[in-house]
Amino acid sequence: MPMKFIKNLYIGDKIKNKDRIIRRLSKNHPYKNLYCICLDSSSNNLLVILNSSEIKKDINRNKDYKIIGIAMGKEEAFELTRRIIDSVYKEYGDPIKIREFFA
Repeated sequence: MPMKFIKNLYIGDKIKNKDRIIRRLSKNHPYKNLYCICLDSSSNNLLVILNSSEIKKDINRNKDYKIIGIAMGKEEAFELTRRIIDSVYKEYGDPIKIREFFA
């Protein structure tokens, strides 16, 4: 599964060298303690938070994930997810419209 990243990727404050991380993830090289916030077009979930090593596992290999954010650590991933949902709410007045926001 080739990873897809949105153009204006949300980045956690602890992320250093974003371009290097994206290159490594694109080549299926996981980072320790790096989490990806993803849209999953094949599910009813608004967002999916996955450790970078989980994305390439067999159970996720055929899923159509679009990475919209990267964060270092679980806590930062939850905070970044909150920031993403806040952005959607400010734009549409409804956090459920997350797919439209990233279309």
